[in-house]
Amino acid sequence: MKKFLLSTLIFIFSTFYGAMSMAELKTVSKSFNAPTGIAFESSGAMYVTNWSGNSVVKIDTKGNKQTVYSNISSPAGIVIDKQDNIYVSSYSDDYILKITANGEAQKISDGYHTPTGIAFSNSGNLLITNRSTGEIVSLNLNSGQKEIIVRGLSTPVGVTQLPDNSLVVSQYSGRLTMIDPNGNKTELGSGFTRPGVGIVTVSPSVVAVIDNGANMVRQIDVKTKKLDTLVSSLSGAVALALYNNHYYIGTWGDGAVYRFNND
Repeated sequence: MKKFLLSTLIFIFSTFYGAMSMAELKTVSKSFNAPTGIAFESSGAMYVTNWSGNSVVKIDTKGNKQTVYSNISSPAGIVIDKQDNIYVSSYSDDYILKITANGEAQKISDGYHTPTGIAFSNSGNLLITNRSTGEIVSLNLNSGQKEIIVRGLSTPVGVTQLPDNSLVVSQYSGRLTMIDPNGNKTELGSGFTRPGVGIVTVSPSVVAVIDNGANMVRQIDVKTKKLDTLVSSLSGAVALALYNNHYYIGTWGDGAVYRFNND
């Protein structure tokens, strides 16, 4: 009886607060084909990788939608630098694409193994998750040199770097792993079902992560391991970005991008 009452209370609590979170969501744009990565340029325009549509889509600040690139197989991760150059990983064809601010596109690095989520390191290198080989690769964008900086992960799909240079990696296997600058690993994923591609640094010790298996956005303090649910009842949540104190969430189930306040 006690277990039943406890389970009921947990269900009510989760349902109530999940509904409150969903009520605060705003639909930014719809009709995507499996939105997997989200990034913003300096003007505030949003770029989304259309995994199943093999394209990169731009949504300007007025909500106008435009396909800016349409010849990339299974685009996954996306980041944009200070000069508004766009970098995208091709999951199926194992390369990194660069689209310059004036629209010129070229493959700048290849030979990856299902590259999924990507992020900038604190030093400006590109961090790439090699999902099928369990690695994190660092790419020097000036020299083109690649270096495997983490091995032994399990289906890594997202990565972010903390100010102290620790990495936090989301893995479809159910793991969320922090790797400190000395290479020591700490497992953080016991409260997650299946961490997804979307992962962002919120503060020096806090990251927000898509929990794809639970249809949630969750936040964890890597020092205390305190876990909070920010949004629930999402339909196949995959993408996540943090811009101007708002979270942007891409969902495969309904092909939409939502915005949520980070208060």
